[in-house]
Amino acid sequence: MPEGRQLRFGTVALGALTVLLVLAALGNLAQRIEVVRPDDGVVWVDEGAGVAAARVEPGGAGARMGLRVGDRLIAISGVRIDEPIEVLRVLDRIGPWNRARYSVEREGSRLDVELVVGTAPRRAAIGAFQGVLGCAYLLIGAFVLYRRKRGPMVRHFYAFCLSSFALFALGYTGELDLLDRFVYWADVWATALTPALFVHFCLAFPGGRLSARGRFFVLAAYVGAAALILATHLAAAGMLEIEGTLVGFRENLDRIAYGLMGIEFLAGAFWLRFGRSPADPEEAQQRRWLALGALWGSLPFVLFYVLPFVLGSVPGPNHTLSIFALALIPASFLFALARHRLMDVELVFRRGAAYTIATAAILAAFYGAVFALGGAVEHETTGLGPAIWVASVIATALLFQPLRRSIQTFMDRRRLRDRFDSRQTLADFAVELGAENDPERMLETVQERLVQALGVERLAIFVHTADDKAFEPARSAGVDASGAQLAFLRRPSALEPSTRYLFFANPTWNNERDETARREIADLDLNYYVPCRVQGRTIAWIGLGRTVEGEYLTTEDLALVRAISSNFAIALENARLYRSLEQKAGEYQRLKDYNENIVESLHVGILAVDLDDRVESWNTQLELVFGIAREDAIGRRLSELLPESLIAQFDAVRAETGVHSIYRYTLEAQEFPEQFRPAPESREGRGARTLNIAIAPLVAKNFDPIGRLIILDDVTERTQLEEQLVQSDKLSSIGLLAAGVAHEVNTPLAVISSYAQMLAKHVGDDPAKAKALEKITTQTFRASEIVNSLLSFSRTAAAELAPVHIDKTLTETLSLVEPQLRKAHVTVETDLEPDLPEVRGVSGKLQQVFLNLILNARDAMPENRRLAITAHRAENAEGEEIVRIEVADDGVGI
Repeated sequence: MPEGRQLRFGTVALGALTVLLVLAALGNLAQRIEVVRPDDGVVWVDEGAGVAAARVEPGGAGARMGLRVGDRLIAISGVRIDEPIEVLRVLDRIGPWNRARYSVEREGSRLDVELVVGTAPRRAAIGAFQGVLGCAYLLIGAFVLYRRKRGPMVRHFYAFCLSSFALFALGYTGELDLLDRFVYWADVWATALTPALFVHFCLAFPGGRLSARGRFFVLAAYVGAAALILATHLAAAGMLEIEGTLVGFRENLDRIAYGLMGIEFLAGAFWLRFGRSPADPEEAQQRRWLALGALWGSLPFVLFYVLPFVLGSVPGPNHTLSIFALALIPASFLFALARHRLMDVELVFRRGAAYTIATAAILAAFYGAVFALGGAVEHETTGLGPAIWVASVIATALLFQPLRRSIQTFMDRRRLRDRFDSRQTLADFAVELGAENDPERMLETVQERLVQALGVERLAIFVHTADDKAFEPARSAGVDASGAQLAFLRRPSALEPSTRYLFFANPTWNNERDETARREIADLDLNYYVPCRVQGRTIAWIGLGRTVEGEYLTTEDLALVRAISSNFAIALENARLYRSLEQKAGEYQRLKDYNENIVESLHVGILAVDLDDRVESWNTQLELVFGIAREDAIGRRLSELLPESLIAQFDAVRAETGVHSIYRYTLEAQEFPEQFRPAPESREGRGARTLNIAIAPLVAKNFDPIGRLIILDDVTERTQLEEQLVQSDKLSSIGLLAAGVAHEVNTPLAVISSYAQMLAKHVGDDPAKAKALEKITTQTFRASEIVNSLLSFSRTAAAELAPVHIDKTLTETLSLVEPQLRKAHVTVETDLEPDLPEVRGVSGKLQQVFLNLILNARDAMPENRRLAITAHRAENAEGEEIVRIEVADDGVGI
């Protein structure tokens, strides 16, 4: 069957069923008003041993006559009672307000009680409420079916509403006539089908498609409903073997039906609340309202009515009050449907008014022209009727759109006033955004234009952080967005390309699961979050609140924001790329300066040449070594700057790869080209320079040679220091040898001195021998002092400064060189001021200085000359006390 025919057939079938149920409801309502049911105020149940009182209504006929819970009913007015249903039959025959005699058994004793049969409480409030509830379902379903005939789930939703109407509006009276039987079976079918239809609607909303798991649950719900209906029909027809009474079996079926109803109502409500939310924010908001009403409407009904009934209790008046909570379900449906497009009501009204006024104006003009000119030109237009009508249609087609647009513009200008011009230029502004390269200025401009055009109180723009892992507030108006984490904007569902915008009707009471996100949405108090995408990536969000009038934005407003968001995203990305390029250029310049600083900070000369040996880099150290300025060297060939001998060394390794070294190359100043030859009196022109040279190839990223890097290390001073170090090592070795000799000589001197002193004791009577031994002892002591001085001189003294006696140091030094001075016939004259102050110094090094001065004086003087050494107190230029030491000789010089 074609799809269109199927839709028509389904609609006709639902319409016929609706008419039938509405007529049945009206007849059932009249019947319930007329029928008065007798009642004794006692709930009788089958307890196996008989019919017993399960509950006695306070103030009822049974309570007034003393019946109690647990009394077993034997007979009523002589009619034996074996099942609870027989109580209703007997009371129906007796009728209300007539006397009946009850025979009951209490604690083994038989009692006869006579009471006046009353009437069953009508519970008009509950009945009226259920009727209104059923009608509300029917009206909501009819409204949706009328407005969206071809929408997904529309007919299914109407079937659910129609079944709910039958469930709540119909109630059989027990008359069991044709109408009452139809109402009874309609109630049975509605009780079983309504929960299944509700589950199906919840799992398929809003697109009408079910997942594999959803299809299984829906199939299970329909199978359960079909099983209940089939079991009820078979039991009523006597085709089902059951244990116990039919009434008991029917009560069990009712408990099962209500148990399934409670489970399926809660399951559908929980699925709406916690199931996968649709990407469309309006549908998501609609689903939240449906979930809210379904959950809070079904939960009290299940807890306080269904659950006690399933567990075996008979619902009382207090339990029945929970039915009122079911009103939340259709109320939430109505609210969701109303709020779904509530924001566009005024927009639709203005557009409709523009169309209406334009149509009326054209018709008025047409009929006015016909009325005014009809009589004057009637005789001239005979036979031109069709042509005139065609011309009228063409004129109408040409005039209608401009006229409608003018009327609409007038109405928009009257309503928007100052914001109208801003809205009109917003599209041009979006195009001009691409010319802005400063992100900060762009953000400020976009914020100002949106506030002016939309008239919103609260606005915020959130952009990606530098690492593209989060969003951060960039601009805001009327919103304190500082410190917001904005985790809800990074959810996969929010970043999907199909998400047009996020919508929160009431940010304070949003339904986010995450506590942090829920608190942030409430704190920001923004209703709309429009993504700004470029190349499928969301790089920013525009958050918007309500207008200054407290109204939601219309779809036209959101279309403007979405139109500007794409251009804004492209411009923002371009500005970021431009800023990134600027940063990279700055980083490149800083890196270049840093590398140049490193090269300039090195204490070696570095020059870079290209393949033609033209200088491209020449650092400061080379200026100091060669005396050639950088500006004079850059761009010149090496042969114009350096000696030919050095160029020959460079050319010798030109064709070879790897790093080559030239060790201690001697560079003479006179070998330089004449233009750059150092002046003889300059530092560079004094003597030869010693260089260590390293030559390395300079290659590009692809390892192609682009030149050479030459490093020249001036080691002239280092070479001189090394030579001095060699001489110092020689002197150290000589001193070490002298120390060893002195140590070896000291031992025999000590023996000679000891034996001489011992002999002096034995020859004390011989003056000549005693005098000779005394001279031996004196000379050995003198030799020992000389050896000890030599030993002290040969030791490596500590380098730390310490107090030094200058006179003692001079005396020890003179004792070391006395033999050499005596041999050279040099007379030493000393003038050492007594009580000279101590000075801080290194005793060994001072002794070395004095020794060098004395030996230089000896070598510079001929024989029989005089060496004068004086030491006395003095003051320096700052007035501080010092010790002045002078060494003078009669020689020709040092």
